[in-house]
Amino acid sequence: MSVEWELSGVDLARQALTAAREAARRNGTTSRKPKRRTTTIVVRRDGREPLGLGSAISRMRPNAA
Repeated sequence: MSVEWELSGVDLARQALTAAREAARRNGTTSRKPKRRTTTIVVRRDGREPLGLGSAISRMRPNAA
């Protein structure tokens, strides 16, 4: 007794994606990773600068001596 599986929408989408990737490889298309965003320090006009999360939390804790 053999069981035949019908492909659902998800399975068909996976097959289409795999086929598209293989076609892109055959055509010489390479995948590029997106560039990482570099953070810049923003100086606000009123003289305040943003703090990192760790710095903000350490400023909120009471001074334990």
